[in-house]
Amino acid sequence: MQQQDNLPVTASRGKTLGASRAKQEAIDQSLVVSPGGSRVGQLTRVAVLALCCWGLVVPVSRAQEGGFPEFLQHLFGLSARPAPPPHRNAKPDHPRAKRVKGQDYVPSSRTREASGAGARVQPTSFVTVLGDSLAMMAAHGLSDAFANRPEVSIASVARDLSGLTRDDYYDWPKAARDLAASKKEIDVAVVMLGINDLQPMKDGGETLDPLSDKWRALYAQRVEAVVTPLRDAHITVLWAGLPPMPDERFNAQAIALNEIYRDNVEKAGGRYVDIWDGFADQNGRYSAFGPDVDGQYARLRSAPNGVYFTKAGSAKLAQYLEADIRRTLDKGKTQNDIAALPPDIEQEADDINAEIRREMGADKASANVLPSPTKLEVGPILSLTARPAAPNAELLNALSANLGVEGQSVRLGQTAPPQLGRADDFSWPRPK
Repeated sequence: MQQQDNLPVTASRGKTLGASRAKQEAIDQSLVVSPGGSRVGQLTRVAVLALCCWGLVVPVSRAQEGGFPEFLQHLFGLSARPAPPPHRNAKPDHPRAKRVKGQDYVPSSRTREASGAGARVQPTSFVTVLGDSLAMMAAHGLSDAFANRPEVSIASVARDLSGLTRDDYYDWPKAARDLAASKKEIDVAVVMLGINDLQPMKDGGETLDPLSDKWRALYAQRVEAVVTPLRDAHITVLWAGLPPMPDERFNAQAIALNEIYRDNVEKAGGRYVDIWDGFADQNGRYSAFGPDVDGQYARLRSAPNGVYFTKAGSAKLAQYLEADIRRTLDKGKTQNDIAALPPDIEQEADDINAEIRREMGADKASANVLPSPTKLEVGPILSLTARPAAPNAELLNALSANLGVEGQSVRLGQTAPPQLGRADDFSWPRPK
């Protein structure tokens, strides 16, 4: 076969022929038939040449769209299913494209949704926190402690910088009366006051020094004035004491206030909750660190003054109150399911149980049981150290006493015959 040096170049082949010119010359040289070549070899070379020429004739645009698979489909007469065009509004599947807007944390003071159901859980038990800034932290800790019980509502009416000494700033006895008269649903009231109360207190025209006798008496009256209206409204009052303080003078004053709380809260019908040991070291002194609710060593009091609580400290404070709150809220729940049945069903259940007892013969058995003899409260007084006496109150003498057969057997080293009912009587069957 004669080699063609100049091939006509079309517009569609212009880009491919220049790049494959050397390749085409090598293929053409390989197709030169030697005089000794066979007929099969010639046909094979012709087929290879036709295949390569067809690949050069295919338009570049078609090759770019379909590539080599497109070329094979045209060569063998196959048809491919066209791919669906991409949607105009399609968005890339990227994790950031699926972000959900919303609040990650829902305070437990709100009504939460039940997990998985989507229905809102209405609160049925209500806890209200009164006091100063420490009471605010107690409310946060209680909200976390009751997060697993959405039926319990934790509300806070605490007020910062408030106390019992400055009723001109905020009058807590009046606030307690108003809260009791408001007819709000309150099952438990948590009170925590005191860090703002170590200051002079006015009684009419007289100014009382902190922790003086008159100051203590007036302060105790105001403590009872907070507890009494809540107690009269059938609200359980839990009064949390103060924790240890970093300053020695302030710490001594906190101890004095806790004594007033302990004596007067119980007297007014409330319950005093002592939290001192939970925030003190082994010597009972102030410590900013200690075990948290999980038993891990953590900072419980916040810097810089160390008076307030950290989040771990608030959770530990709530732990002291949580047990009493749960006990109060669960007190009204029915412990026995039979007691909650309607009267007709309960009577029917009693009749069925009585019939079962009659069929088992329990009534007959109970009727045949003889009453047990009356047990004497005090028996005869026996001496454990005195020597035994004869019936005539004379001491026994081993030389002169008539020991009888049993005594002689013991003296001679022989075993006495067993007596009926004694421990050494092994006769069987037992006489009735």
